[in-house]
Amino acid sequence: MKACLAVCGLLLCSTPAFANGNSSLNSELGHFAGGVFTSSAVTALSNYIAPEQNRAWNGFWVPTAVSSLEELREFAVGDNTAGEALLDASCFAVGAFIGSYSTNHFLLTPTVGKDGETGRYFGLNLAFRF
Repeated sequence: MKACLAVCGLLLCSTPAFANGNSSLNSELGHFAGGVFTSSAVTALSNYIAPEQNRAWNGFWVPTAVSSLEELREFAVGDNTAGEALLDASCFAVGAFIGSYSTNHFLLTPTVGKDGETGRYFGLNLAFRF
């Protein structure tokens, strides 16, 4: 049920964004939705590829770094101004933060891992049949 609600919420955030270089609401919502979806996918992949690492940080930093480098390239080529590139990268980063956090805490099962201070930590997964 939570997964269905999360997907419906993400689809509501992804209004159609047309491929034109402006700073309109549709363009920034497109960057935001792209950040949500790509960071969610990277967080889920990080859970299976490298479970010993922090999957939420991987899900946030990898897509954000790629998007920031892409915006830097657009600014260097002259397709964007510095303000537009910063706005695009910021909207993507906010979406990536929300996507990685929500995927890590609400969609993926908690993991058992080692912690430096307390030794081990774990999560609890409860399921009820209705």
